Amino acid sequence: MQNQLANVISAWRPGSHKRASAVKRTRKLLYGLFFAMLFCGIGYVLIYPLIYIFATAVKSTGDMLDTTTIWIAKQPTVQNFPDAWGFMEYPAALIQTLKIAGGVTLLNLIFCSTIGYGFARFKFRERGLLFALVVFTLIVPPQVITLPQYIFFVRFDIFGIVGALTGGRTINFNNSPWPFLLPALFGQGLKSGLFIYIFRQFYRGMPVELEEAGYIDGCGTIRTYLRIMLPNAVPAFVTVGLLSFVWHWNDVFGQTQYLMQAPTLSMRLVGINGLITRSAQVSDLSYLVPTRYAGVALVILPLIVIYLIGQRFFVQSVERSGIVG
Repeated sequence: MQNQLANVISAWRPGSHKRASAVKRTRKLLYGLFFAMLFCGIGYVLIYPLIYIFATAVKSTGDMLDTTTIWIAKQPTVQNFPDAWGFMEYPAALIQTLKIAGGVTLLNLIFCSTIGYGFARFKFRERGLLFALVVFTLIVPPQVITLPQYIFFVRFDIFGIVGALTGGRTINFNNSPWPFLLPALFGQGLKSGLFIYIFRQFYRGMPVELEEAGYIDGCGTIRTYLRIMLPNAVPAFVTVGLLSFVWHWNDVFGQTQYLMQAPTLSMRLVGINGLITRSAQVSDLSYLVPTRYAGVALVILPLIVIYLIGQRFFVQSVERSGIVG
């Protein structure tokens, strides 16, 4: 950058014949500085929460009481992480979270991809209306259907069939993963409408000649989808898989509604202040805050690892799956 500035200054000396090129270099240099500053600013805004979480998680009680300690702890400690691990019962909560997030993600990949392929490649009556209803599910806030959905799963009985077979009794799916798995099984889970849209857009962008080649080789509809279309839809699968997993990992609203006796990491994190107070018999803010942020770090750490491993594939998948804005 110093060499560029020197070249620009020398080009503006009297009698120089390089003023036109100097203007271009100056403009290019200013553009570079502007975008570098913009990139650093946006990066700081995005990374600031993570920096603050991990900086606070390693602070000791003395650092919390010291008003001059803001970012770098003077007496750093990692004891907050084992404490948060124990208070949250991390292994059991992690297994429960993986069951729900992983199971729902798998079902979303299977059924949302199939539904999206049907909307993209098959012409049938009322296709536009049905797809409009799928998109409409993205507009309706989940709080609107909370009460009827809760009653439906607590007293599960489809068309009275269960009651007829069991003598009037119903099935209670509360404190089980079924309230999350059953909607995903029919393409109506959390954000399933968006996943169907992603798959539909991706399949619509694939060449029709691929299917025609499969039909010529004697493949039926199902075999053409499984052998030809599905292997070429890896970018859409990566995008939907990561989005579904992260959203269900952080779904505090639904988990609080159905899993009060089978807590996940998000629910443990929400109530970590009460867990610390009851377990350690403390109410000192200087101890609660670092331990709570250590719990936050433990919850988001698996997601950070997953993103670091698959960020290159995720970026490519978003570019190819038609998501913009």
